[in-house]
Amino acid sequence: MTNAYVEYRPKSADQKHGVTHHVVIVNEKEVKEFKTQLEAEKWACGQGYTVHVARERHRQDRPNPAHWRKSDCKTS
Repeated sequence: MTNAYVEYRPKSADQKHGVTHHVVIVNEKEVKEFKTQLEAEKWACGQGYTVHVARERHRQDRPNPAHWRKSDCKTS
């Protein structure tokens, strides 16, 4: 199963800079944009991806496992 990553945008090291939207990334390409993290997560789950959601901290280190939480893809 293919992995999908939900990240916030814009990326910024400035902690005062707000999040404007969220993107779903598959194979290192942004494939879809959403206003909320939940919308992005639900869409990716519905597409059959194994979904990993970025914790909304100002960290850009994708390989660091503490940066991600795996979605259980429950539809509610």
